Order: sequence, then C-alpha cells, then structure tokens
Amino acid sequence: MADPVAQLAFIRPLPGKEDEVERHLLQLVDAAKVEDGTKVYVAHRRELEGGRVEFVFYELFSDSDALSVHGKNPALRAFAGQAAELLDGGITVEPLGIVAGKATALPV
Repeated sequence: MADPVAQLAFIRPLPGKEDEVERHLLQLVDAAKVEDGTKVYVAHRRELEGGRVEFVFYELFSDSDALSVHGKNPALRAFAGQAAELLDGGITVEPLGIVAGKATALPV
C-alpha cells in the first residue's frame, strides 16, 4: 500500500479580496468532494495581525497519485490562474509527515 500524503496550504488574499477568495475556496472544497483519493480537505480561516486574513487548508491524500489528480482539478487550476489578481504571494504548500492520528466525520 502506498504512503498517504499530508500537507498544509496557506493562502493570503490581497486586502479587499478576502470574500472573493473565500468563494473560490468553497468551490475548491466542493470539487475535492468527488476526488476518491482526497481523504481530508479542510479550509480554515484565521485573522492575522493588522486585520489581514489567511486561509489554511489541511489536506490528506491516499497517495501521491491522488495528490496528482487533485492538482489537475479544473477548479484548482482556475483558481491558481487568478492567483496574481487575488493573492498576496500565491499559494504556499508545506508537506507534513504523518506520525499518528485519528479522524472522524467533520461537523460541516
């Protein structure tokens, strides 16, 4: 069995673009729901100093092939194509090494 792939994605909207970016991110979550290998895809919103907003995704894929399929998702590609107009610094992805854990259904 292949190893699962976990990562965090950080997305900082340009000032005034927070709501527009959030709408795009909701579309990404909907699109990920039909990806068999995407096991967890959760968007979080946090307030930063100075009133800035950052969105953080926790993503868990069954294996590297599933991550590759996700990367080809039309909704993700469309959002990435608009990153320069919407985001401060694009999308930053940091891989994680899974040590241990537990997962249950999300309350959303």
